[in-house]
This record gives sequence, structure tokens and C-alpha cells, in this order.
Amino acid sequence: KGKLHIVRRFEFVHARASMSVVVLDEATGKIHVFIKGSFERVKSVCRAGSVPRNYDSVCVNLAYAGCYVLAFAHKTLDATDPSSIKEFSQAELEADCDLLGLLVFRNNLKPDTADAIAELKRGSTRTVMITGDNALTGVFIARECGMVPQRNRVLLGECRSPMEEVKWVDVDTMLPVDDIEPYLDNVGFDGFTTTELAVSGTAFERLCATGAIDSLLLKIRIFARMKPMNKVDCVEAHMKYGIIAMCGDGGNDCGALRAAHVGIALSDAEASVVSPFSSADRSINSCVELLRESRASLASSFANFAALICYGQVMCGMVKMAGFYFAISLTQNMWLLIDGVIATSLMLAISMSGSAKRLDKYRPTSRILGPQMLASVGGVVMINWVFSTMAYVWLFQQEWFRCNEHATAEVDVKKWWLLGDNYEASILSFVSTFQFINNGFVFNYGYLYRARWYKNYAMLVVWGFLMAFISYMLLADPNQVGCAFRLNCGTPSVLEGLGFKKPTWTIEAYNNPQGHNVIPTGSRYKLWGYCLGNMAATNFWQLFVVNGPVRNFLRKRRPLDRLRTKL
Repeated sequence: KGKLHIVRRFEFVHARASMSVVVLDEATGKIHVFIKGSFERVKSVCRAGSVPRNYDSVCVNLAYAGCYVLAFAHKTLDATDPSSIKEFSQAELEADCDLLGLLVFRNNLKPDTADAIAELKRGSTRTVMITGDNALTGVFIARECGMVPQRNRVLLGECRSPMEEVKWVDVDTMLPVDDIEPYLDNVGFDGFTTTELAVSGTAFERLCATGAIDSLLLKIRIFARMKPMNKVDCVEAHMKYGIIAMCGDGGNDCGALRAAHVGIALSDAEASVVSPFSSADRSINSCVELLRESRASLASSFANFAALICYGQVMCGMVKMAGFYFAISLTQNMWLLIDGVIATSLMLAISMSGSAKRLDKYRPTSRILGPQMLASVGGVVMINWVFSTMAYVWLFQQEWFRCNEHATAEVDVKKWWLLGDNYEASILSFVSTFQFINNGFVFNYGYLYRARWYKNYAMLVVWGFLMAFISYMLLADPNQVGCAFRLNCGTPSVLEGLGFKKPTWTIEAYNNPQGHNVIPTGSRYKLWGYCLGNMAATNFWQLFVVNGPVRNFLRKRRPLDRLRTKL
């Protein structure tokens, strides 16, 4: 009943899979050594006479049932001087102990684990287990969470040291398997093998040393009794085949979390320091959440890229070319509206789209010059060019149209915006502005990786406001808003002569013979309908060709050549 004083302590080391402590019993003056660790490790330091004959079978059966099994051992030292303990090594202190017993406990799966694994598989993501626990415990958990189908055979590869050959056994019957190839060749209805592999840390080292890991890596589902460096090697081996995410919650996971493309720490301890991502949820569902958000982010980034490319094509392909050809220009306020309001607000609104609720089996494209991006951007650009060209064909056929006859050399360079006082510039302003607005909206579509377009409320508000604003300038009679952009306006005296109310605001005299660029009411509505038709055509292309039935048909007929592996 006396006090125990700690004389020496050996912290847990993953390589030894055990920890020990040396204590002094104050009442008796004796020095004791206590050891705790994996049942395999503790057995190796115990006297044979203290270990029951059924020790291995009991421990294996407990592990097969999903239990975590720790063993305890003890011995009393002959030494009575605590200072002399420092002369002994850890191996000497732990040698020839007596087995005390086992500590058995279970760490039940969280309710959302099985659903998270199923969702990852639904998203074409292969899941594997890298653990420091016993392989049979890993097999049990893998089956419970759905990582390994219940009816699938599992073969376990083990060896005592990396210098020995790997021996395989069936975990359900514990019968040895001399050749695993016939089992791996047995495929199910999905075209993949019905046999899963599991290996211990030493077996993994042996497979890496012999080069056999290259052919077996993507067939191994469970990596057990893995040391921290084994986990790093395992992650790096998988990184040769694709993008790898690693999640863990312990200090022994830090190296692998740092080595993986994406590390997710499910704790606030050491793992959170080295991981790019940390989750307070501490659930595998955090991996699903990260994958959903990352796919949505990638899709939104490409959508923004496509919208900006189309913005540049409209600006350079139509606005600049028409400006050079007709010797015209947009007004100051129109430039500010396009660059400062439309482009900025729509690009920001695109990025505010949320993620899809479920993972899709297809990954978003990561190729800027891939067929999907070229079809998306190229189709919208071509449609916009056709409609822009036909708008001028329509303009030249109107009875009220008068060609811009002003010589640009006679314009005061300080008042370059006067080059927009004509019908050519008006048509260019309205058609291109509707195209600029539509370029942001048309790339907002998405339901595989991003939320549905109508759930991006920021986009709906921005798009609705801009559409109403530009439509008002086009359809309304001369007013202060339109005149600020020098659209559907004119010199005050000329507007009054046309039957409109005399403006009460200041308007700089128009720089054309007729003194205005007011489009007749009927033609305004025709032009407005024409612009809406332009928008409808690009939206049809994006919905039914790029994102719809045409894409689905081509995906089935000409699938991408990607790595085929069992999920």
C-alpha cells in the first residue's frame, strides 16, 4: 500500500509497439518493471512459461472480432538501488517478464462512417486503410464500414522480418495460400476481383524491397502494423498513380499527412500542425466534405476562366474590330460599366456558387485546353460572333439608319467618346453589353460539382439587375440614364424636335449630322429580342451540348483513358 516512485520511463515507440516503466515500491523497497504494448510485442519479451498455450489463438480471435488487444507484462528486479537502473538498456529491463493479462476494448464506428465511405466510392475515389493496429482488426473494421464488401475474400500477407518471404493466409479460415494469383483472377459482376489483400508492415517492406509492390499496390486494401515511415512510403507509392489524400489523427500519421497531396487532420494535436486541412468534426465525412468543396472550387475556377476568355473575345473580337472598322468607340461610362461593374461583379458571383450535395462519379476537367473547355468557350464565342455580325446586317437594312460619315481625324482627341455618337456604336454597345452579361450567366450552370444555377443567389441578383438596367436603356425613350451613356439620346434641341420632352439635364452636343442616335421604338424591341435570342442560343449550347445529353453521349462512346481500379 506504499507509494510507487517512477525511476525510469520509456515512452511509446512505434517501432517497438510498446512502452514500459520502472517503479520503486516504497513499502517493500523492490523495483518493478511494467510493460504495455501489442500482444505480439509483449509475448516476445515474456518468459515462455508465463504465456498460455492458447495465447495466440485468443488474441487473434479477439482481433478478428474487431477488438483492440493490448497485453501487459511485469517483472521484479534484483537491484535495490534506483541509481543503478540507469546502467541497464531498455531491452535488458524488459527481458524475461511474466505475462499479466490482456486489455480488450472496442472503438465502434461513428454513425456516418459507412455513409462517408459509400459516398467516396460513389465519387470514384478508392479508399484504403493504413493503420498501426492488428491486420485482423483492420479487416473487421473495413468490412463494417463498407470499404471491403462483406462477401469478398481477404488474404493477409505477413512475414516476421523484411528478409523473409511473405506468406499469405485466408483471414476467414486461417488456411495458408500458396499462390494468390488465381484468387485475384476471380472477377465479379463489376469486372474487378472479388479478393482483397491485406499486408502487415514487415510484409509491405518485403514487397517494396523485391519490387512486387508495383503489381500489388492497387490490390491491397489494408496496410496494418505500419510504422510512421511505412505510412510515408505507402502514401508516396500511391502518389505515382493519382492524387492522394490522407487523413489521420495521431502523431504517427504526421509524416504521411505531410507527404500526401492533401492532408486532413482529424484532431487538434500534432497532426493538425503539419496538415493543410484540419477538421473539428473528427469524422471521415470531413474527407467527403473536402472533396465536394474542392471539386466545386475547381469547377468554379474553370468557369471563371471561361467567362473571362469569352469576355476577352467579345472585347477584342467584336468591340475593338468594330471600333477600328467603323471608326467608332464606346463612351466613357460604357467602358466603366463593362470593366468596372459587369466583369467584376459577374466574376465574383460565379465564384460564390456552392458545392453539389453529392459526389459524382466523374471528376471535373483539369485541362484548360481540353475538349470540354474548348467546346464550351469556342461554342459561345462563335455564337456571339455570328449574332454580332448579323446585328450589323440588320442595322444596314433599316430605313432610319444613316451611316457614320464623320472623319475621326477631325475629332478632338480629348473628347474621344464623341466617336460613339452614331448608330454603329449604339448597336455595338447594346449587343456586346448583353453578351458580357450573358458570359457570366452561361458559365454559372452546374449540378455535378456545383449547386444548381438557381441556388447561386448572388448571380441571380447581379444578373437580374444588369439585365434590367441595360434593357431599360434600350427600350425606354430618351432619359437621363441612357443619355449618361450617350445611348438613345441626342442634342436637347434635336430631341425636342423629334417629339420628346426637352431634357432638363446637361447633354453635350452630338457629333453627327442628325444630332442624335435614337432608335425607333419598334426597332428597339426587335433589337432587344435579337439580344435575348443571342443569349438563348449560348445557353442552349451550354446546357444541351457542353453539360447535357451531347456530353453524356460522348462520354459513353469515347471515355477517357483513365486508371481502372476497384473502388
